[in-house]
Amino acid sequence: MSRRKIDDLLAERYRGFGPLQKLLKRAGDQRVWTSQLRALLPEPLARDCRVVDVRGNVAIIACGSAGSATRLRFMAPGLLADLTQLGDFRGVTTLSIRVSSAHAADPPPE
Repeated sequence: MSRRKIDDLLAERYRGFGPLQKLLKRAGDQRVWTSQLRALLPEPLARDCRVVDVRGNVAIIACGSAGSATRLRFMAPGLLADLTQLGDFRGVTTLSIRVSSAHAADPPPE
């Protein structure tokens, strides 16, 4: 396997997008989704929750603690109504809320 320079990996010379471009786009999507979610949550909860993925009609949300996940589950009906007003969540009908220990490494919200 040949080594390629980072500029080559980022260049749009591939048909569609290359693997690195797809990863960068996905990371960007996750940041946007998470900032939209956090804007709707109260401060202590906003720091502990992030959107992992939006797949079809399901938004997958990871929380850093079981307490935050439980609180978010109680807020889910109203939160879902607010989220569906946003373009990125327009087709979402279900929130899948999970506890994730890997979440602790996330940077604080911007």
